[in-house]
Amino acid sequence: MKLKILSLALTAVAMLASSEAGAKTMCRPAKFMVISDTHLLAPSLVDEGSAAARTMAQNDMKLPLASLDILDAMLDSVRRTAPDALLIAGDLTFNGERESHELLAARLAALQRDGIAVRVIPGNHDINNPYAKAFRADGTKAVPTIDADEFAALYAHCGYDGTTSRDKASLSYATELVPGIVLLAIDSNRYGENRSDSVTVYRNGGHVKSETLEWLRKQIHAAKGKRVIAMMHHHLLEHIDGEQRILPNYIVDNSDEVIAALEGVPVVFTGHLHITDAVTHRGIVDVTTGSTCTYPFPLRTATVDSSGTLTIATSFLADSGDRAWTEQGRRQVTTGATAVAKRMADKMWSRIDGLRQRMAPMLMMLGVDIGKLPMDASQLTTLIATHMSEPLTQSLLTVTRGGEDPQQGEAIVEAMREAMTTMLADIVGEGGAELLVEALMPRLEPTMRSALLDLNNVDTPDESHTPDHRLTIPEQNQ
Repeated sequence: MKLKILSLALTAVAMLASSEAGAKTMCRPAKFMVISDTHLLAPSLVDEGSAAARTMAQNDMKLPLASLDILDAMLDSVRRTAPDALLIAGDLTFNGERESHELLAARLAALQRDGIAVRVIPGNHDINNPYAKAFRADGTKAVPTIDADEFAALYAHCGYDGTTSRDKASLSYATELVPGIVLLAIDSNRYGENRSDSVTVYRNGGHVKSETLEWLRKQIHAAKGKRVIAMMHHHLLEHIDGEQRILPNYIVDNSDEVIAALEGVPVVFTGHLHITDAVTHRGIVDVTTGSTCTYPFPLRTATVDSSGTLTIATSFLADSGDRAWTEQGRRQVTTGATAVAKRMADKMWSRIDGLRQRMAPMLMMLGVDIGKLPMDASQLTTLIATHMSEPLTQSLLTVTRGGEDPQQGEAIVEAMREAMTTMLADIVGEGGAELLVEALMPRLEPTMRSALLDLNNVDTPDESHTPDHRLTIPEQNQ
């Protein structure tokens, strides 16, 4: 009798301890890997050596013509690591070509047959994409893309097979990766606004629907006591100061609402901008991973211990073995400086043109021939590419890898300032150049320092740094 009473007492104590622990995370140790922006282009869509293929490849920092070889090398690395699951954070294909999707789906099915679960989410390139093309000897040809239902059918084995909890308003779903660890795969895309037959109607920005936000809250509530992580294509947080202003299509346009809906979720894995970075704000870490087919070809490995503590490590295929496309990828980033110069000029032109007009009277008083100033974005592109290609290249190589070194970052910022001064001096003389640089740098320098020194909220009381390559996120009780 005494033994029975003692047993009941111990049971009661155990139940009380469990209750007092609240929603303490309990999960078995697990390992999963994360890649993003595979941008697979099926070789069957390319006539090797065609002018159309060369032009396409030259205008991109990615290596679309080597995307299948790189993907296979990446999946081999995943097999060697043998994680419980592989997560892919969107932009699975080059431009949503059906053939590219079918090829990738087959590769991922083979990985699953080797015992590794795969979970994917679409990116802005993947569905209803009017840019889906083949690159033939006689030019580019439109090819079929896919719609949302077809995406779910093709990747049924990667999160859409009915065993997960699906959001009715989007391609979002929730799934238990291993016992005790729940993944929220969030569809942040606007493909429903695209017209697959018109390149003038294509949305690459991000937004999470109100219905999906409510669905997320319900999923998080249902996962009480479990470790919850999230994945979506677009950024949740600014990785570079001014991202919402300068690169508005790279961060969800309702980020505050999404952050609120994800309360209690400590980490979200993202992609889209093709940089390797991490940033922390309001209790959540946004871990963004660069493109699989862009140098230095990153992949993340995340481990969760029995207490729920998440440790994330980063590696790069460029650091392991000599492959033909490794050096090619580095060169492509270098030549990509011209493309970046054009995008910079296009985005900055309205502001620069306004500044030019406001400062024209002062420059004329200084004897500057304002007719030498660039009169459109094309002329500005040429100037930037001519004078600033070296510091731009160093900037790109730095942010695509992440883990920026502050001393090196400061040196690149100074090199950018010097290059800008030299460029402007050739146009307006040294006096005019100094005036223009002093006017421009207060606008540009915080963003440059944020990107190159791996800082957020530069020169404010909230200035912060989150490690890019290796970080530990403690378990948080919900």
